[in-house]
Amino acid sequence: MSTRLKASVMLAAAAMLITACGSSGDGPAAPSKSGSGAAHGKIKVTLLTKATGGFWDAMIAGAKKYASDHPKDIELTTNACKTNDDTPCQIAEIQDAVTKGAQAIVISPMGVGVTDALNEAQKQGVRIVFVDNTIPGVVPDAVAATNNVKGGEAAGEFIKSQLKSGDTIGLLEAVRGVPNLDQRIDGVKAALDGTGVKVVIGAEQTLCDTKTGASVAQDLRHKYPDLTAIYSACDSPAMGAVAVVESKKHPLLIFGYDGDPEMAKLIEAGKTTATMAQSPFKMTNLGVEAAVKSLKGENYVKAIDTGTTLVTKDNAADFTSSWQ
Repeated sequence: MSTRLKASVMLAAAAMLITACGSSGDGPAAPSKSGSGAAHGKIKVTLLTKATGGFWDAMIAGAKKYASDHPKDIELTTNACKTNDDTPCQIAEIQDAVTKGAQAIVISPMGVGVTDALNEAQKQGVRIVFVDNTIPGVVPDAVAATNNVKGGEAAGEFIKSQLKSGDTIGLLEAVRGVPNLDQRIDGVKAALDGTGVKVVIGAEQTLCDTKTGASVAQDLRHKYPDLTAIYSACDSPAMGAVAVVESKKHPLLIFGYDGDPEMAKLIEAGKTTATMAQSPFKMTNLGVEAAVKSLKGENYVKAIDTGTTLVTKDNAADFTSSWQ
């Protein structure tokens, strides 16, 4: 399973968790047991990403930008594990952050395996802010992530504008039954309903894996010789589909979702059509801001939609160098 998939698998729980912790709009935070330091010096915030590289480096940069913009307010520490599925590593990082006096932990949690460690941190008065994804069993003080309902709808409207009645589009699902990933597919299906465009679903879920995406795309091309387009709930499978299209010389419109710089390069080169770009930089920049405001007792947004941007050939050059 890809790094990006594991980063987003639990995002759909965000709305429920935020509802449990209070209003999803602006609201004052309750006093923190460990927050007394906020009144006397810099607020200690620890950012825990799953790993480093690409998407994660953009997250780290977003947090560091907030810290550099507010040097009198925050003392930032960042940590990451070597792989994005090393749960014992992240548990140890959470515990270490608490031991070292972190007043807030901004985290992209690996999974339910870290639930107990986060709940224990909250008992110690540490604020918890989720970025990119959430997990059940923990009620965070804030969540900063992509709204995949809106993103899926936007993707659907653009794809609708590119297709016509009689066309056939193949949809590459990520992990069936995971709401936030399904929302990316549902938005496209809803937009194409009643347009005369035939919608077909890949037989296998891709798990946001490039090779699996190529395999599913090849199967769809074989089953539907008149296939016009492919849309993937993640960029990696969409990029995998490019190899199939090129090897078979079968022109297709290819759409993705994520904003991977490699996908943007393919769009710029005319090999893919578009993607919906997320912003890991904004996730942590705004997530750290929420943590700081929470500890200061200031109003802050608890459910932060970091938005998506449609990337086409017109603006792909702005997305090729790094994650946004």
